[in-house]
Amino acid sequence: MENKLRDVLIVRLGEVTIKGKKSRDRFEKKLIENIKEALRLSGLQGEVKREYGRIYVYSTQEAIKVLRRVFGITSISSAVEFEFETLGEIVEVAYQLFCDKVKGKTFAVKARRTGTHSFTSMDIAREVGGRLYPCSRGVDLENPEFTVYIEVRGNKAYLFQDVVKAYGGLPVGVEGRVVALVSGGFDSIVAAWYMLKRGAEVHFVFCNMAGELTERLVASVVKMLVDNWGYGYSPKLYVADFRPLVKELRKKVDPGLLGVVLKRYMYRTAEHVARKINALGIVTGESLGQVSSQTLENLYSSSTAVSLPVYRPLIGMDKEEIIARAREIGTYEASARVKEVCGVYSVHPRTRSRLEEVLREEDKIDKTVFEGVVSSLREIELRTLGIQAESLDEVEISTIDPDSIVIDLRPPEKYRESHVPGSINIDFAELPVALDKLDPNKKYIFICDEGGLSREAAYTLRKLGYKAWSFKGGYRALSRKLDGLSS
Repeated sequence: MENKLRDVLIVRLGEVTIKGKKSRDRFEKKLIENIKEALRLSGLQGEVKREYGRIYVYSTQEAIKVLRRVFGITSISSAVEFEFETLGEIVEVAYQLFCDKVKGKTFAVKARRTGTHSFTSMDIAREVGGRLYPCSRGVDLENPEFTVYIEVRGNKAYLFQDVVKAYGGLPVGVEGRVVALVSGGFDSIVAAWYMLKRGAEVHFVFCNMAGELTERLVASVVKMLVDNWGYGYSPKLYVADFRPLVKELRKKVDPGLLGVVLKRYMYRTAEHVARKINALGIVTGESLGQVSSQTLENLYSSSTAVSLPVYRPLIGMDKEEIIARAREIGTYEASARVKEVCGVYSVHPRTRSRLEEVLREEDKIDKTVFEGVVSSLREIELRTLGIQAESLDEVEISTIDPDSIVIDLRPPEKYRESHVPGSINIDFAELPVALDKLDPNKKYIFICDEGGLSREAAYTLRKLGYKAWSFKGGYRALSRKLDGLSS
């Protein structure tokens, strides 16, 4: 009898099974495609079979970790499969598998059955329980220390002891296509995860306001997300160079409204990509009231820039919930390396904008600048993108060397309010022009609000041969270290 036993992973479908017949068939076929791709991308072999309400994967235990991340699956069990003719055969296999495992423990048997048989599910539980009882410390149906699970389907029986929870949802690709605006931080990545969970094919748009290092860090986070959760399609990242637009906005727009106007252009960039790839909406990581640009008034002013719907999966979540999810899905550490950039340019941002005044500020902008941004869009195939781990240890520093020259990259308004004594103020956008005035034999420490732009500046200068560092954590971290800093 033992040579008939075969290891198998039982995959349960959950929400997929409540769909109508036509939709269910389509969803299950897509789920099988996604399972096969998940195994292939993970370097695992496996045969996949589909039966009504179940999918069976004949692979190794390692596959459980992978299958848990395939949306559409609610749970997985590692089981033994065999064909039987009598209930007695099931009882004997159960005895072989579980007698040693129930020793010294209370146990219960949970059985279910599909098909026509001469016995009931209760018969299975009673007979198996009676056979295992002498091996155990007794039966406890309410709170057993060990549970024997038995599923009978037709002439096959499946015996297992664990049910591993997965994430449910719908198979990626069954609900159409969207584009997600991402910064690489916690919020936007978690928002994209939720859309993947609901069966959407998610592509990504990054509006780069810093430079090469930031793009690499953002791309690494997005790739981590899709490599681990986005099975079933070919995800792409679209990168737009927003530096010329930011420069234009800072020259012409009311600083209090700059954040809202900037967000409107981000939405427009995402909409441009969405139209190009036939996506049906824009996804953002915005949470109501979390920052100044996410008040109801400012969200409304931003949303009117586009005609496509804007989906905000995190709208009712707080930061702690979002970070907890980022930890759970495995993107926390990578996102923590990406520092905010757009906040550098927000000087006393308005929390309540009126659409008419936002439009008035927007009218000041040279439209050809945004046209240049759109033409700068680059498409990156995330699945084949090679990511080199970026070490930030050489770029970042946590102390101020007295022999170094501190360069403050924040806007002049912020610099005038407070800065490191002796530091000089150079706008990040003007740094390439200012290079001629920097002595390559001296040491430079760059600083901005949170460390995003300063890290980019140090990274760029080091590639040119300068001795340059970024103060870790930015001016906010430094001001906490050095008491009494004032302008």
